[in-house]
Amino acid sequence: MTENQGKPIVKRLESVLETASAAAELAGILKEGDLLLFTGEIGAGKTTFIQSLARNLGVTEPVTSPTFVLHALYESGRVMLSHVDLYRLNSDIEVESFGFEDYYDTAVTVVEWSDRYSGFQEPYLALHFDYGELENERILTMVPNGGDWAVRLNSVRETA
Repeated sequence: MTENQGKPIVKRLESVLETASAAAELAGILKEGDLLLFTGEIGAGKTTFIQSLARNLGVTEPVTSPTFVLHALYESGRVMLSHVDLYRLNSDIEVESFGFEDYYDTAVTVVEWSDRYSGFQEPYLALHFDYGELENERILTMVPNGGDWAVRLNSVRETA
């Protein structure tokens, strides 16, 4: 753990419904300026989680992974949602060329495939999805990095 990194929270999600519930819990503590960095294999649950997060922020438009357009902006919720997908990018220079960081202060920014860029600055919440043992099971690990993330995450900390 780095100096600014809080204690990881690990949640075992046994269904899409539990994934949606975890996203709803997190949505309840989000505010403008939050940065959420998602990693995990294809199909591990990143987009499903983000779709539920968006619904719980009040986004009314359909939310899809912006793999081909790289960035989508949703303004219908209680806070603007900036959804970024770095899957098709191969370097920091490519990532920096399209300007999604312009929304950092005015939106909740969620970044899929965030491990494809090395320039993210704290504070941010890192969310990693792994496959579980069961077909629909996923293991979500949330790691607070800087800012007040560790304190804010106390309300979503696993109790079991």
